[in-house]
Formats: sequence, C-alpha cells, structure tokens
Amino acid sequence: MVSRAKVEVGSGGDGLALAREAVFSPVADGAVVEQTVRRLGEAIGLGLIEVGERLPPEAELAARLAIAPMTLREALRILREAGYLETRRGRGGGTFVRRSLPQQPAREARSHLARLTVEELSDLMDFRMAVSGAAVELAAQRRSDADLVALQGLVERMAALDSFRPYRRLDHRFHLAVASAARSPRLVAAETQVQADLAKLLRLIPESAEMLHVSNEQHRELLDAIRARAAPLARAVMEAHVHGTGDLLVGLRLGKLARDPG
Repeated sequence: MVSRAKVEVGSGGDGLALAREAVFSPVADGAVVEQTVRRLGEAIGLGLIEVGERLPPEAELAARLAIAPMTLREALRILREAGYLETRRGRGGGTFVRRSLPQQPAREARSHLARLTVEELSDLMDFRMAVSGAAVELAAQRRSDADLVALQGLVERMAALDSFRPYRRLDHRFHLAVASAARSPRLVAAETQVQADLAKLLRLIPESAEMLHVSNEQHRELLDAIRARAAPLARAVMEAHVHGTGDLLVGLRLGKLARDPG
C-alpha cells in the first residue's frame, strides 16, 4: 500500500513523488525495526532522501510509517550509529541525512557478488527487464512536461560528472523518476527494489569515463523516446541498457575480480 500523504522531504520537483511516497508508506508487520532501517537506508542510498535533508519530525514520521514512536527512535538510532543520519539540536534542528555518507567496502561488495550464482544474476536482470521495460513504456505514454524537465535535469547533471559515486546516485534517481512517470505505484515499488539490489553490486564495476559516456548516451536516448511518446523504442533502449549492466556483472562474477579476496 502506498501512502497518499504529502511528502515534505525534498522539493518533489525532480519526478520522484511516487517513489518518495513509497518510502513513507506504512511498514509491514513483522521485524519492524529492521524493515524501517532498510526502508530509510535504501532511500538514502538511492538518493530518494538527499544528503543534507531533514527527515519529518519523529511523531509525523512514525505516523506515516504506521509504527510506534519508540520503534522509530530505535531505527533512527541504528542509522545514526551506522553513519547515515545525524541529529542537530536547537532552532532549526532535527534529524538530517549526513553530508558524508558511509561507503560500502569493496570487499563486502565482492563477497555479495561471489555468493550469487550466474543464474541468480540472470534472474535479477530478467526481473529488471520486466520492471524497467514496462515502466519506461508506460512513462512514454503517460509522462507530463514536468517529468521531462526532471529527467532532462538528471541527465544533464550526470553528464557533468566524471566520478562514479555521485553518478550512481543520480543514475538510481533517473530510473526511479522514469518509474514515477509511469504513474504506477506498484512499478515504482518494484523499481525501487531493483535499484536497491543493483546498488549492492554496481560498486564493483571499475570506473571508466567511456562507460559513463555510454550509459548517459543511453539515458539521453531513453529521454528522447519518452519525449516522443515512442513507447516501443523506449522499451528497446531500456532493454539494451539492462543487458549491458547484466553483461558487466556476469563478467565480474566469473572473472578474477569477484574471486580476489583483496
């Protein structure tokens, strides 16, 4: 279930309204603290909650997530100790996303990739193909002018970067903005999960100016197809984009990089 409450974190002008709503939707029953840590941690990692932004007040955030205030405070404590959040006192204080986020160690990323079989990686790419392909096809049919402005802004910001770490955060935001333009909360939720799974692995792809250029050219092609409402073309470009990422990850899984414990 996706909450329809207004989300005040961020400006909402970057095409990510539905994705942000999903972040602040009620948490399912079960291991509630752990789910809350994952929900907020993934949102920060994917750039849905930006560095330096303030979370809603605790009472409001607990109500949105449909959890007890004590449960929320424990989840926030864990995220603070992990280095994702900081609390500022006094006027204008509150809970903020830290400006210097912890980075996943390469060793941890290698271990995660090494535990996956090639079949599991292929299944992840198949799932991404289904989700992202459907999202971009619907986005081409349903997008608004505001969606185009948001996507154009993300493409331009990515084109100005030459470092993978900030690029990856904008890359996640771009794909989530495409899903938001599809006007399907379920697709947004699925795309968010896809991007969270990818975020654990993409740190292993070696930095390459050429790969950044190729990736962003594909983003431009996606934007052009969405702008032209060319849904079949948009899906074809997305499928090529997904295949490229899949080939890189399978190659790393089979190659020395995934096996090297260094």
